[in-house]
Amino acid sequence: MDVLPIHVFKHSFKPILNLLKENGIQYQMREIRAGEIIASAGVIEIILNATMWVSLASVIIAFIKAKNGREVMITTKDNKIIHAKGLDSKQLQAVLEQAKDIKAIDTGKERET
Repeated sequence: MDVLPIHVFKHSFKPILNLLKENGIQYQMREIRAGEIIASAGVIEIILNATMWVSLASVIIAFIKAKNGREVMITTKDNKIIHAKGLDSKQLQAVLEQAKDIKAIDTGKERET
């Protein structure tokens, strides 16, 4: 089963999970073992299928637009880093299809519940 990891930082964990659920995107939680070094608060693995790119692009756009202080960076398979802010849905879908991983950051300012 192919997966695409989303590394969630600061206060992005709950908003990303809620958006994935709302958009019907299947995911699993990666087990983090004691002693494993990881910079993010956690890793959510998106279960890939041919039809999920539109929904995942919607999740990322909604996450960024919900409030200031949010950022999504996508690392492609050829190690280019793309900032998702400002990309439209079609552009974002094309980038996501080449993604190796995603990083979602929420600074926590104006924190939502």
